[in-house]
Amino acid sequence: MFQNNLNLYQNPQLPGSGCSENLYARQYNTALNQFKSTLAKGMFARLQRKVLQRPQFLYDLNALMPDLSSRGSCYSGVQVVPIDSIIGSEGRTADFDMDFHPMKEAARERWVNMAIVYLSRLPLPPIQLIQVGDAYFVRDGHHRISVSRAFGQVAMDAEVITWKAQPPFPWQTNRSRKDPIRSKVLTYPVDDTVHMDGENSSIGRGVLVSGSIL
Repeated sequence: MFQNNLNLYQNPQLPGSGCSENLYARQYNTALNQFKSTLAKGMFARLQRKVLQRPQFLYDLNALMPDLSSRGSCYSGVQVVPIDSIIGSEGRTADFDMDFHPMKEAARERWVNMAIVYLSRLPLPPIQLIQVGDAYFVRDGHHRISVSRAFGQVAMDAEVITWKAQPPFPWQTNRSRKDPIRSKVLTYPVDDTVHMDGENSSIGRGVLVSGSIL
């Protein structure tokens, strides 16, 4: 598997990417503006979810474990997973809401750096997910999901571990199969100035799926 040895925090010039200073400046400004926009959209989306009595925050898989009749797990390999199917996290629910908007200004530096990687098309390993029924929970890759969704991506490559559990599941009583908020309000158009066509397969406009970079 690809090993990403890039330290995003020590060298913001993204060595080896071939980006000029002007290109880096444009990417940084695009990433920063997208973070501010996504942060603001998240506040509105959570308010709307509260009014409509929809879950505002990611489900905590660790907290749900006592209610799951788990019968073991198995490795399911790398799959293309719709982001809308990811509804929770393995114990990390304070940083992102149900739609993976960042909830804190403190997330800006790491989020913006991830967004620059996204715009530079630098490869990263697949995110890591746990599947329970038809829902997925994040083990690793929260920022990659948040950035990808903000730029219009609808699915990601993910390394999946499947937990064998018997339904019904706790979240099924609070969540419809198709969330109207996700499908209508939170659709982010991808700016043509930052979308770069490649050989990756795609779903819709500006959406990388197979071989996703974040």
